[in-house]
Amino acid sequence: MNTKHPKKIAIIGLPGSGKSTFASKLGKILNIPVHHLDRHMFEPGGKKRDKQEFIKVQKAMLEETCWVVEGCSFSTFEMRFAKADVVIYFHFSRFVCFWRFVKRLFNYEREYGGLRAINRELLKYTWNFDREKRARIEELREKYSQTDFLIFRNQKDADLFLTRLLNSR
Repeated sequence: MNTKHPKKIAIIGLPGSGKSTFASKLGKILNIPVHHLDRHMFEPGGKKRDKQEFIKVQKAMLEETCWVVEGCSFSTFEMRFAKADVVIYFHFSRFVCFWRFVKRLFNYEREYGGLRAINRELLKYTWNFDREKRARIEELREKYSQTDFLIFRNQKDADLFLTRLLNSR
């Protein structure tokens, strides 16, 4: 990474890969605000928020002096990529993500991000994520080459990053 302690971090990746948990831990270590896009994208009851309202909320987040923003809203991904010091891509195995969906079904009340159901759309989105999103991710990596881009392929990569960050303090 170019900066010892980044102040603006965008986290993307497959559903179920652990972005939300990682973002919360990272925010605590760096003592900076964490924004979970799903909390702003959906209204209570699961109804999707108006797109313009969602964009407005996200722009306000990105104007803060420091932040961790996690989520897979690819329609607004460039906004985050353009402002981030670091983009972290959780590129975990689809099967790991599917297993985590099953585990989250039983933890709905205990943790944020619990699932009420696993549906065909979620499975299809997760299965096709890399194939459908890779070109756009690469395009933005080239366009914003000043932004550090890290790929975590498994939980060990994510845990090692946090450990190194803690040890560098």
